[in-house]
Amino acid sequence: MSQGLVDIKNALLSADSILIIAHTQPDGDTLGSCFALHEALCSMGKNADICCDGLVPAKYVELFPNDIIKTPNAVTKSYDTAIALDCADKARLGKSVKVFKKSVKTINIDHHITNDKFAKTNYIKEASSVGEIIFELIDIMKAQIGKAVALYLYIAISTDTGNFTYSNTNKNCLTYVSSLVEHIDIRAVADILFRRRSLASTKLIGRAISTLELYNDGKIASLTITQSDLKQIGATSADCENIVDYAREIEQTKVAVFFREIPHGVKISMRSKDEVDVCAIAQLFGGGGHKNAAGCCISGKMDDAKKKLLGSLMEIV
Repeated sequence: MSQGLVDIKNALLSADSILIIAHTQPDGDTLGSCFALHEALCSMGKNADICCDGLVPAKYVELFPNDIIKTPNAVTKSYDTAIALDCADKARLGKSVKVFKKSVKTINIDHHITNDKFAKTNYIKEASSVGEIIFELIDIMKAQIGKAVALYLYIAISTDTGNFTYSNTNKNCLTYVSSLVEHIDIRAVADILFRRRSLASTKLIGRAISTLELYNDGKIASLTITQSDLKQIGATSADCENIVDYAREIEQTKVAVFFREIPHGVKISMRSKDEVDVCAIAQLFGGGGHKNAAGCCISGKMDDAKKKLLGSLMEIV
């Protein structure tokens, strides 16, 4: 086991108060990891809270307690230790960065290789998910994995691996999940995570697919959603999660790109197959992620952002 993770274990077990921070626009990995660590620490008698600058997406609401997450504005005390989970840079903390900075000890656990190591203690490891790393941390803390922790870790690992179908699925995460499933109804949880969506989300998928554009003989496929689309359909940014996969699933496509209009710019999600490194492209625009899954934001108009991003992609695909 990495000495770095042992150091983090010791720091958490010696802390009087701990704030666990999820990233903005929280997904299954950051939420599952935060709740799993919170449950484990509380079971060991530690004083821990969770903070997030963003609402829990509707699809996850019934899987997590609704009275545990604090907003940054609701955090009125200082914590001696703050730990950020699944945040590749300080910007992903959103308004939570203020309470993060107030802590004497700051810890950053992430699986994005582009993480800029913004905390005093940083543990960055290539893994299927942060959930995989938190499983290892809970294990060396010798905390009991009961029904709640098992559920949260399963959510974290399964969502970030696309229900164990993405290229980041590895032996470690499958081994860990095999020890979790005895505690949960995996079919019922998987139904909520992967086989259910709102009407608004379904309509948004249809709208996105209607914008499909192909480049370089279909090797690059793009989908686009504007703020007007979200408003007309009654959807939220959370409903945009995984829309990029509908472009990636096209047989001849090597790179899928999802452009989403945001205030003052465009948020871009990319997925690739085989050896195409979309992380390198994301980094050109101040973003990051993984080799086959990365993202960035480009300020300005949609047409300009698409021209810049697609121009860079066409040079490598």
